[in-house]
Amino acid sequence: MAKHSRLTVTVLIALVVTVVVACGKIQIGGFQKQREMDVALRGVLAGRTPEYATKDPEGARLWKQTKTFYERRQFAPAWVEKAKPGPQIDELVESLRAAEAEGLDPQLYNVAMIEERRKEASKGFLSDKGFDPREAGALDVWFTYLYMKYGSDLADGLSDLASTDPAWKIKPEKFDSLSHLENALTENRIADSLRELSPRASEYAGLKKALAEYGALQARGGWQSLPQTLKLKPGDRSPHIGVLATRLTASGDYRGGQPATYDSSLQEAVKVFQRRHGLTDDAVIGREVVAELNVPVEHRIAQIRMNMERWRWLPRDLGDRYILVNIPEMRLDVYEGDKVPLSMRVVVGKTDTQTPIFNDEMTHLVFSPYWNVPPGIAENETLPSVIRDPGFLSRNNMEVVDASGKSIDPSSVDLGNPSGYRFRQRPGASNSLGLVKFMFPNQFNVYLHDTPADSLFERAARSFSHGCVRVAEPVALAQYVLRDQPEWDSARIEAAMQAGEEKHVKLKSAIPVYLGYWTARMRPDSTVQFRRDVYGIDQRLTVKLADRLERLRRASEAATAATTVKEPEKPKEKKAKTGG
Repeated sequence: MAKHSRLTVTVLIALVVTVVVACGKIQIGGFQKQREMDVALRGVLAGRTPEYATKDPEGARLWKQTKTFYERRQFAPAWVEKAKPGPQIDELVESLRAAEAEGLDPQLYNVAMIEERRKEASKGFLSDKGFDPREAGALDVWFTYLYMKYGSDLADGLSDLASTDPAWKIKPEKFDSLSHLENALTENRIADSLRELSPRASEYAGLKKALAEYGALQARGGWQSLPQTLKLKPGDRSPHIGVLATRLTASGDYRGGQPATYDSSLQEAVKVFQRRHGLTDDAVIGREVVAELNVPVEHRIAQIRMNMERWRWLPRDLGDRYILVNIPEMRLDVYEGDKVPLSMRVVVGKTDTQTPIFNDEMTHLVFSPYWNVPPGIAENETLPSVIRDPGFLSRNNMEVVDASGKSIDPSSVDLGNPSGYRFRQRPGASNSLGLVKFMFPNQFNVYLHDTPADSLFERAARSFSHGCVRVAEPVALAQYVLRDQPEWDSARIEAAMQAGEEKHVKLKSAIPVYLGYWTARMRPDSTVQFRRDVYGIDQRLTVKLADRLERLRRASEAATAATTVKEPEKPKEKKAKTGG
């Protein structure tokens, strides 16, 4: 028994000595690895720009910030210590895995390669495995660039894509990826710091949810197409009724069984589908409805991703309350946080006189406004009408004013040189601006306004204006924006609109206004809405997006080579000659 105990103690002592010696070697080896890693890290920063930094303004900016990051910390590594992966890497990987849920491709950030290298570096028990120290320095620099790249994509949009779209004039919110990373490391919150960069708007969260649902639909096989020539009216019989019911069930528009005829329950489902796609909700199925039904789920997923990207082009803080006009949907929504207390149809610009995409602040209203005819409309429409019809001006309650704004006799105008004059429509029910306009001064001379042409709001497609936005409920909008000014009650607003005398009213607090372009969005009632690309902007963006993604994938693949040390090839041994 005593002999057995002595043997056990001897084994334990030997094991402890082995561990101590091994740990001493690890410590000594760790210092050596750290030195080698530091040399490699400095070498990467002093060398030419690595291939994973895209050759565009964003890539140049992020690489410059990466170098500044290490200069500020005297070139101390941030992610790897003594060639061993730190816990921050795990948080970075966790965040990059979530890129798919944000509508971004994880392959753009080479997540698989990071996980593989991380796993390889973690092998070993008493052995000091870690990364190759020559690769560890390069990896640390890449992880820094990668954090700032993904953070920038979440905060500002994919690779400065917004700046390539000349139609998009909404002012972005500046994001400092360098300071954001420094704070994240100091506070030890890498994953949380990236998660908080996603747009805060409830509509973005809704599209994120829709992306997951449509992704699940795709995994289940999507939906079956209907014959392009299919036509159905309420009560009709057709061999395609079952396919129609299955198709509408797949997208959540129908929850019934398999009817034998085009019955009322299926008709109501078609109306829901029509409303979600901006079509006339009459339950009549023809070419237009079938075309929308046959759009593949893969296309809808791409559409959702593209419109999630557009939300990243907006400021993260949109304001406590704001007005949002979605041009393709031809709808205005007033937001207070996540709530929508007011929503209405609008008329937007025609394809040749498009409503611009921009943001500004509403500062005042004009009741009973004059309409100063813009030069383009005056030259192309008003002046030709006056020449053809001398009574045109009086019939339309219009007048001619000189440069000082003084009304003059139209017959005294030199039509051969009309530049010193302008046309103006007097206040009244027939005024093209209606009885009130809502001003947010801007370079486009665009605003929201009433209209005498109310019948246009009944149409499903409402792109008829010269660029301004006509609102269906001007009184309700006026009451809302003046609600903080109790002296402007409903009676006084109505009186000012009918007064026939122009009156300017300044708002107590300016209200942010966003004129945006989303062909997919989530409504407050949790229905996913899809709209046609009325101005062809999606089509142009798809081409640019494909080019950007290809460039980013090549850059991501280059990271593997940029962080891998190639061992020199060993010289081949010469075979000894044999005598013959």
